[in-house]
Amino acid sequence: MRFSQRRIGPAAAIAIVLGNIVGVMIFFTPPEVAKHLPWDDWFLAAWVIGGVIALMGAISLAELGAMLPEAGGDYIYIREAYGETLSFLSGWTSAVITFPGSIAAMAVGFCVFLGSELIGAGVNETALRVAFGGWYFSVSWAQFMAIVVILLFTAINHLGVCFATRIQTVLIALPLLLLVSAVGAIFFIKPSGPAPHHLSNIDGNPWLGLFPALIPVFFAYSGWNVITYLAGEVRDPARNIPYSLVVGTLSAIGLYVLICWIYLQGVPAAAMPGVSFLPAVALGRLFGDWTGWYLTSLIALAVLSSINSTVLAGARVSCAMSENGLLFPCLKKLSSSSASPFVALWAQAAMSAFLVLSGEFEQLIGYVAVVMLLFSCLAVGAVLVLRGRRPVAVRPYRAWGYPVTPLVYLVFNLLVVATMLVEASTRTEALWGMAITMTGLPVYWCRNGRRGAGSSSPFIVRFLEKVRTDETGSKSAKGIASLIYTDSSRSIARNAAIKNTVAIHSIGRQ
Repeated sequence: MRFSQRRIGPAAAIAIVLGNIVGVMIFFTPPEVAKHLPWDDWFLAAWVIGGVIALMGAISLAELGAMLPEAGGDYIYIREAYGETLSFLSGWTSAVITFPGSIAAMAVGFCVFLGSELIGAGVNETALRVAFGGWYFSVSWAQFMAIVVILLFTAINHLGVCFATRIQTVLIALPLLLLVSAVGAIFFIKPSGPAPHHLSNIDGNPWLGLFPALIPVFFAYSGWNVITYLAGEVRDPARNIPYSLVVGTLSAIGLYVLICWIYLQGVPAAAMPGVSFLPAVALGRLFGDWTGWYLTSLIALAVLSSINSTVLAGARVSCAMSENGLLFPCLKKLSSSSASPFVALWAQAAMSAFLVLSGEFEQLIGYVAVVMLLFSCLAVGAVLVLRGRRPVAVRPYRAWGYPVTPLVYLVFNLLVVATMLVEASTRTEALWGMAITMTGLPVYWCRNGRRGAGSSSPFIVRFLEKVRTDETGSKSAKGIASLIYTDSSRSIARNAAIKNTVAIHSIGRQ
């Protein structure tokens, strides 16, 4: 999707990347990591290593972001490297499940957490109950509040990307200030209260626990590619997309290591798996009972920042797919006043609200986790594919350490996918996720048939270019191929015309 103005500057782009990475997982994932690595040094090392792997993905995708500065993210890169079918499945999964499901999960989690602090257990009580004969439908206060949060952030983004990025900058700056103040205070205090018991065995081999520990760390760093979905609105994309990806991911690494170091000052790694809620226990030992408001504010701001960046990015996928004729035409409409994709934004809000009411969002996200990793592999692998396929294409930024950086990222991702397919606890969900993704194929075939156009696959485009420039071919073949080639670059080449071109070219060579 091509937006008329590029309004996202470097500071806002970094805030979007950092805000999308830093969410609730850093508050819940550390005990899972410590279960595999109960040594303080190794525990911190896992967060550094996981961050470096994510950074390699960011460095690789930065090349594509600068080379193809269009809104849509992975959908665009997969389309250019592998063709339209795979890119549609990627965009379909993002637009229908991943982004709406993530928004729903974060909104409900925020309301349950904050509501429990403000109004107690009543947040989960029924707010509305509708009965139809023997069937009834109920909505809790947490679900109702979550829908309000979704509508609020959708309205913020409807007002334009400038306003939304200002909100994003504030939401990420405030928790950073809270963390900096906590770090400064730690040097002047000592932990108080009874120390947690060391429950984990620390006599094992840390190398054996490193890979299992890196899996939750890797998921905690997910979301670093968010700015590529907004590439069509970033100023000076050749510079600011790589800059924001690298600086934002590096900032997240530093922030995560800092938070984990704070945890260690209150609770050793070996004791983390045995505590009920690590942030509360660790900060309680460090700062006392008054830390409740501090922790609540920190988590609330981090979640709101992630919700805002996810709402901002998610609508651009369906907007880009609509621009290519793969989804409803109305989804590409931009607001006349704010230039925001308002139809796509409110469609995303409706899907998120539906998932909130259905209560199935967490299960859906769990199902498509493996699929998300596979599409991420395809997107990063597109760097390798397009280097070979388009060696002379203009690349304002080239990935540092190529081809090592994309290959390391791909190998680790594929190992995680293999682990999830082999483990009995995750195999069924992974297979269901693949099946859910395949439901996009009938939609693709339907939309592709309606628009009467062939795939904008690079293979077809390259064939037509060959016909168009082949000196031994007939003039008629060249003329028709030139026309179709021009249209193919706009994704509207028709199948019948392509077949006729093939036939004419064959006659011309005889």
